[in-house]
Amino acid sequence: MSKIPPPTVSNDHPDRFVRCQDALHVEFQEFFDRAVNAGWRPEEVLISLIELADNQALMMQANAEVEAALKVLKRKGFL
Repeated sequence: MSKIPPPTVSNDHPDRFVRCQDALHVEFQEFFDRAVNAGWRPEEVLISLIELADNQALMMQANAEVEAALKVLKRKGFL
């Protein structure tokens, strides 16, 4: 199994997302292939990965909203 390389550009670099995709590509392809080799159809794997990514995004958004609400409550002295 290969290692995902770390970023080599700053957080505000215009190509950062493309570089991240490049860094993840090999691992993604290997993971995808392992799932297909285990017997899952490529379409099932792809849709499942999209759903997992969507769920991760929703969780991150919900966590950010809770953290923001907690900051407001702390600032107002409720916590």
